Amino acid sequence: MSAADPVQTLLALINGGQAVQAIPELLARLREQPGHPALLTLLAEAYRVAGRPAEAIPAYRQAGAAGGGSRNWLAAGILLADARQSDEALACLARALEESPDSDEILDALITTHFNVGRFAPAIEHARRQLALSRNPAYLKHAALLLQSNELYEESTAAFRKILALAGDEPALIGAALVPARFTCDWAWTEELQRKMLACYAAGDYAAPAEYPLTHVTWCADERINREVTRAYRERIVGAIRPLPRPGGERPPGRLRIGYLSCDFRNHATLHLMIGVFEQHDRECFEVFAYDYTTPDASEYRQRFLGAVEHHVDLRSLSDREAAERIAADRLDLLFDLKGYTGGARAGILAYRPAPLQAAYLGYPGSCASPDLDFIVGDRWVTPDSSLAHYSERFCRLPHSYQCNDGRRPIAPLQGGRREHGLPGQGVVYASFNQSYKIDRGSFALWLRVLQQVPDSVLWLLGQCAAAQRELSAQAAAAGIAAERLVFAPFALPQAHLARLQLADVVLDTLICNGHTTTSDALWAGVPVVTASGRHFSSRVSASLLHAIGLPQLVGEDPEAMLAIAVRLGCDADYRQQVRARLAEQRQQAPLFDAARFTRHFEQGILAMLAASPEQRCLDIPAELASAPALLPSLSPPPSLREPVPACPLCGGQSQPLGEYDCRIHPLWHGELPPTLSWQRCPDCAHVHTASVWSAAGLAALFRHANPAQLASLAAQHDSLRAQWAPVVERASRWLGGYAAVLVAGAAPWWVDVGCGDGALLMTAADFGYRVQGLDARSETAARVSELGYPVAAADFLAWTPPAELAELRVLSLMDVLEHLPDPRAALRHAHTLLAADGLLVLSLPDAGASSWQLLDRSGQNPYWIEIEHYHNFSRASLTRLLQECGFAVVDFAIPQRYRAQMEIYARRLG
Repeated sequence: MSAADPVQTLLALINGGQAVQAIPELLARLREQPGHPALLTLLAEAYRVAGRPAEAIPAYRQAGAAGGGSRNWLAAGILLADARQSDEALACLARALEESPDSDEILDALITTHFNVGRFAPAIEHARRQLALSRNPAYLKHAALLLQSNELYEESTAAFRKILALAGDEPALIGAALVPARFTCDWAWTEELQRKMLACYAAGDYAAPAEYPLTHVTWCADERINREVTRAYRERIVGAIRPLPRPGGERPPGRLRIGYLSCDFRNHATLHLMIGVFEQHDRECFEVFAYDYTTPDASEYRQRFLGAVEHHVDLRSLSDREAAERIAADRLDLLFDLKGYTGGARAGILAYRPAPLQAAYLGYPGSCASPDLDFIVGDRWVTPDSSLAHYSERFCRLPHSYQCNDGRRPIAPLQGGRREHGLPGQGVVYASFNQSYKIDRGSFALWLRVLQQVPDSVLWLLGQCAAAQRELSAQAAAAGIAAERLVFAPFALPQAHLARLQLADVVLDTLICNGHTTTSDALWAGVPVVTASGRHFSSRVSASLLHAIGLPQLVGEDPEAMLAIAVRLGCDADYRQQVRARLAEQRQQAPLFDAARFTRHFEQGILAMLAASPEQRCLDIPAELASAPALLPSLSPPPSLREPVPACPLCGGQSQPLGEYDCRIHPLWHGELPPTLSWQRCPDCAHVHTASVWSAAGLAALFRHANPAQLASLAAQHDSLRAQWAPVVERASRWLGGYAAVLVAGAAPWWVDVGCGDGALLMTAADFGYRVQGLDARSETAARVSELGYPVAAADFLAWTPPAELAELRVLSLMDVLEHLPDPRAALRHAHTLLAADGLLVLSLPDAGASSWQLLDRSGQNPYWIEIEHYHNFSRASLTRLLQECGFAVVDFAIPQRYRAQMEIYARRLG
């Protein structure tokens, strides 16, 4: 046997899944041949394969030091990085690169490790070398992302062009390439990438591009697509996590416990906005916890924050589960996530459900499409009713703007005038300090039209990226705008930036993704902002802020209206001065920068969310301030007004959302009730039904304010009502054999009217000669009709057992009843048991298949979608099928004139 044979034998053992068995033999041979590089390498591999990395790492290092090759240093570096021993990992990887300077695998490990620990700058040269050396798309992507992270957008874009040329149109690469491309303002390429991504989305594949939600909502304003892309992202990064078990025992007595989760409790836009809320919270009512995974800084904002919160909990060293357990131990009432899907977010913490109620606020402009968040805090501009269908969260809408602001933000003294900042001494200065990725072709084209119509005006922009500056200048030149009319400014510290902003006359907004903090910066500096109404959260923020500061006239209904406003401000110096004076006045007294007033409204929102029943989809907080202590809810949950319908009530299928309708104009609606009604459709049987039904508490609330004088005008209207009901009684009588056969000869048959209401049908049937019995679920209604001399029982139809004399029931009427019952099949089966063998069932209800219904839908004024007493919408065909299933044969049909889109069905009992 040659010397190499034992090595090959041991290697075969390791590769064959017998690494544990190989280790004693390797140790024995190393005692004989200490420092043998091949044996040390095999020992390290055996430890690694056996799942013993702590022993594998020193073995790899020994093998590398003994001349075993760069792969030993590489393996040690990767294992050390996995163990979060970053410095040692990078040292091993550097040794590997010394031995194999052209290895793209080692370069990738270095780039990835630097990236994962946030040490971007040292890896730039590695990334550049990788791009020159490798043809591996995965390695090249890592290099391109590292360059992007260092704001080297032009180099990163060039890298992605190379990657896509090698790998083709792989959606995930396209999604990654879009980010740096947008920073360069190369719209031809960004729009090509966006078209390819939209093609994936149109095909229903929202996961393949692997798009980051915050990137996505800054270029795509379709809320339906936004939701699906975000949902796919959450599923990819969070996966299936089982929530923590709820802590047992009683909640500690005392104030409401409110938590805030973020990694931006530092000199960051989030804290610039949020600091006033922390400082203004009512400590008599609220106990505030900050759950912090921030890399801390020494900023004034950080110090103000630490002084403003009662409980500061550092989560940086904890895993997601450990962090969730730590939060759960504090027994919060409500946890706010201030990140959503922005940089550094840890959605996995929320997936463990550490608080019974969790809400999204401030960080992410849109739905998180997550079951882990119950509410999103918005306002009527950023989260209007039309957006409800595209959000998994329920809405808590503040009265002025969703955005909090600090009324104490310092503005540094202005250093120099216009010329010192590269601006002309004369003429109107339009500005937009949004980052270059927000500048889309449509926004910039509109700005250039403003410059064309306002002589001697300039556009002052953030000089973020040299490539973007070249592209924007070229676009301007193509539109006939001289190069000197575009002025690019460098980044500045917040206080200095606010100071220089005062040199601008007007700020022009970006359209698809507005300025958010950027807009409030400008308004705080006293500069008017002109915007246009948008189609999703990101494109509506500036409108929200301008309404909250009392300048709605600066919000255009569309880009053309925005153009007209911007041009007027540029051309009419008096008007511009009036607007600036109005802004200076409102800055001191309007809600936008009033942190104390905002916090009181925000706290009322907290109380409303804690008190809301599950079916309340939208909470609107009134502008009138109320005393927070007076509003403190009981910590035991209120009774639920509506109970969810888990499946289709007819076939048990999994129904899907159909629409959300504002029912506040319904005559029975009042503020205690949910403001919207959700409808669903079953894909299996096509039945349309509500997503929930009233609970006992809900029914009590529903009719709490009902008109108690329902019969007050019956005397005056009864003749017309009797004329309406007479055709129903006549038609039923014909199907029983005719008036003479049924009502003249022998004993009069029984007619039971379910849901008899005002009693008009019951009285009409009695006028024809029927013996009658009424049923109504409301005792007040039953009592009022009984007072007129007609027998009416206050009873639930499904629980009603008729007296003995009703054994031969010939007619049972369910007029405008079936759509009100949670289980219509059970109602029809009960009707079958009550009726005699040849008995007749008479129903009336809306016909969702009728021509009148279609016209109502087309006009947008279909009242049946907001009928808060209804649970079902049947068509004639679907109701006929259900009747057949329940033992009835439909024998007649009529179209009454009592209500719009109504139908009458006459059905005989079979069997």
